[in-house]
Amino acid sequence: MSAASIAVAALLALARTGSETAPAVAPDLAAWQGGELVALQAAEVHLGDGTVHRPGIVLLQDGKVVAAGQGLPLPAGGRVIDCGEAVITPGLVDAACQLGTTSLFGSAEQASEVIPHLDTADAIDFFSRDFIELAAGGVTTVYVTGEASAVISARGAAVKTAGPLAERRLAAKPCVKVTLGPESSGRGVFNRQPSRFGGGASFANRRPTTRMGAAWVFRKAFHDTIAWRDSGRPSNDGLEPAAMAALGEVLAGATALRMQVREAMDFDTTARLADEFGLKYSIEYGTEAAQRLDLLARRAVPVIFGPVRASDSNFESFESAAPALETPKLLAEKGIPFCLTASDGSGDGGLARQAGLAIRFGLDRARALRAVTVDAAAICGLDQRVGRLAPGLDADLVVWNGAPFDDASKPVLVLIHGRPVVDPQGRFRKENS
Repeated sequence: MSAASIAVAALLALARTGSETAPAVAPDLAAWQGGELVALQAAEVHLGDGTVHRPGIVLLQDGKVVAAGQGLPLPAGGRVIDCGEAVITPGLVDAACQLGTTSLFGSAEQASEVIPHLDTADAIDFFSRDFIELAAGGVTTVYVTGEASAVISARGAAVKTAGPLAERRLAAKPCVKVTLGPESSGRGVFNRQPSRFGGGASFANRRPTTRMGAAWVFRKAFHDTIAWRDSGRPSNDGLEPAAMAALGEVLAGATALRMQVREAMDFDTTARLADEFGLKYSIEYGTEAAQRLDLLARRAVPVIFGPVRASDSNFESFESAAPALETPKLLAEKGIPFCLTASDGSGDGGLARQAGLAIRFGLDRARALRAVTVDAAAICGLDQRVGRLAPGLDADLVVWNGAPFDDASKPVLVLIHGRPVVDPQGRFRKENS
C-alpha cells in the first residue's frame, strides 16, 4: 500500500474504533453507513470548479456534501478522517458511456432506425462488472447513451456506478443521440450484428448504407413528425406515433439532442440539418473537432470529446488514424464548452487516462479536472447533483494517492452518496453493487 493508502486505512480504522493506535489495515467499512457527520482532511481538496484548498476539508452527512473548504470546524463527536498527503476530488463523470449495455449483438432495438421513444436504461445490466471497474477508476457517474446502430437512437440514462439499486439512476433531462456517419449501417457488418432481416448490411435489407442515407432517415423522421404534429396525419411508412411524439419533444427543446460525429465532413452535415429544423445540439466524440473549431465556436456547440488513444487507431471504433491529442487544449482556447469521455472506460480509454493525455498535450490541469467533473455534469444536465464538492450536492468523491491523472496516481478510496464503494486496498464493496 502507498503512504496515502496507509494513512486513509489507519485513520478510517481509528474513526471506527476510537483507538489512537489503530493498525494500518483496511477497516471494515460496513459500519460507515449511518447519518453521522464525517470530515475528511487532505493535503489538497479540489472542488471541481477550479478552486483548490491546500490543505482542505470536506464535511459529509446523509450522503450529501455539507461544506468543503479550508479551516472548517471539525465535527464534535463525528468522524474525522485524516487522509494525509492524499488529494480529494469530486467523483469523475463520463458523459458518453455504453458500458453495462453492450453485447455481441448490441443493445439497440433493430425494428426501426428511429427509436427515440425507447429507454436505454432497459438495456443496462446494473450488476455488470463494467461498473465495478469504472468505480475503481474513480468514475462515479456515467451517462449511458443510445447505441449508434440506430440513426436516431434511444433516450440515454444517467446512472451511478455503484450504490443501492434504488439510488443508481439519476433524474436528467432526456437526451436522444443521432448518428450521421457510417456507423449506423457499418455496425451491421463490423460488429457482426445481424440486420433486421438477417445477413450483412445492404440496401436490400437495411437503410441507410451511406452518409446520404443516414441524413435522409433523419430528415424524413423530423418532417413526418412535423406533419403529424400539425395535422395528425400518421407517417406513411409506419413510423410509430410514440417515436414522433418523442421527436416532437426534441423539436420543442424538452429533450436534448446529441450528434455522434467523428469526421470533419459530418460536422458540416450536422450543422446544416440542425439549421433546417431549428435544433440545438451537442457533439459526441468529435474526433476531428480541431478541423471545425470556428464552426463550433460560432455556434457555441458543446463537445463531449474522446476517446483518443496513445496506440494506433481501432478501425472498429471508427476513430481517425491520427487522433488530435491537442484538441482539448484547442477547444479550451477557443472558449468552446467541452468535456472528456472515455467511452469504453478501460485501457488507454480510461477517463483518468483521457484527462492525463489532455494535460500532457497542453490542457491546464485544473481545466482537465473540470472536463471530467463539473463540465461533464453540466453538459448532461446533472450539475445540480454531481461534479462538484459543494453544499447539497451528492457526496461522490475520490481520494487519490498523488496528483490526479498522473501516471503513478490512482484512487485509494471512492465514495458514492457518502458511502465507501472502493476501500483503501482497492476492493469493491459488494453491498454497494
